[in-house]
Amino acid sequence: MAATLPSNSGEARLVIELGARSEYGDERGFDSCVRLHGSHWNGDHTFPFSVSLEGLWLCAGELTSLRDHISQWLSQPLDHLVAEDLSAEFQLARMPGQSVHLRFGPRTDTISDRKPVVSITYSAGALHGEFHFVTDQSCLAVFAEELSAVGF
Repeated sequence: MAATLPSNSGEARLVIELGARSEYGDERGFDSCVRLHGSHWNGDHTFPFSVSLEGLWLCAGELTSLRDHISQWLSQPLDHLVAEDLSAEFQLARMPGQSVHLRFGPRTDTISDRKPVVSITYSAGALHGEFHFVTDQSCLAVFAEELSAVGF
């Protein structure tokens, strides 16, 4: 099962692929893969990139909180959907040596035209990185719907 959060431009996306259900300590979760797709510009040309983090354990409780937070924000009337009201943070991966931290909120280095900005920081062993993009309510609605289909 996969849930995809695309950018509003369609050029970038976060894909969460949930595999087998498993437990870590007393928490339920999923053996998972997180994929990031985007592009970078070198001043003359744009080049695509992708990062695939396999072997992650994602916490079902955090995924549920993420889905519910997005759904609650989207349940407001359209003229009340203020991007800053979506601001929140979620630590999806919790095993030692793993981190997938997802944050909604403005960034000083990103022009978002009042649309939500999602920032993802990740680590898996010695690999560390950060990625962000602008999304919108329709992209968030599809993402929340796909997360709901999992049935945590």
